[in-house]
Amino acid sequence: MTAILLSIAILLALLLGLLAVPVKVAFRIDRIHETTGHVNFGWLFGLVRFRIAIPGTVDTESQRKRRPAKKQQKKIGNPRGVFVLLKQPAFRQRTIRFIKNVLRAVHPRDLYLRLRIGLGDPADTGRLWVILGPAAGIAANLRGAEVRIEPEFMDPALEVESHGEFRLVPLQFIALTIVFVLSLTTLRAYRTLRQSSG
Repeated sequence: MTAILLSIAILLALLLGLLAVPVKVAFRIDRIHETTGHVNFGWLFGLVRFRIAIPGTVDTESQRKRRPAKKQQKKIGNPRGVFVLLKQPAFRQRTIRFIKNVLRAVHPRDLYLRLRIGLGDPADTGRLWVILGPAAGIAANLRGAEVRIEPEFMDPALEVESHGEFRLVPLQFIALTIVFVLSLTTLRAYRTLRQSSG
């Protein structure tokens, strides 16, 4: 039994040690009519490297011409659940604090982001902007980052132009996420969401 516990302790220590090694992420993502880009990962001080391509047609001119006008006005997704959460001031503040902590932890370098987003309904987009507005303000103040987030209140839209580098410690990111998910504020918000959907 002692040997098993010792083996488990060694494996956990090894896992924590690996998660404490920084990961370097370099990326470029563009989404206007098509989604294109790539993400390069480097880990263990460059010993582990791999690249993920991001292809995929999103909305070409020919597709838009064939699409009925009614579908063009369709909202993006079903944001009802998100808005139930955003109505809770405590959860909004906790989410903004989480975003702020994550942005500080990822150490951006030469980061550029332009995001244009709209849900097809001015009220829905306004509720979403309750979170995106402060997040954009926080990101705009990061050293080595240029961030512009633009709401589109009249039409559904999702356009992204972004490139840059991150250097993050997986263990720190996991810890921040666990603290956020298991916080009393998040758990209460989730309970409210389940009650409203039930």
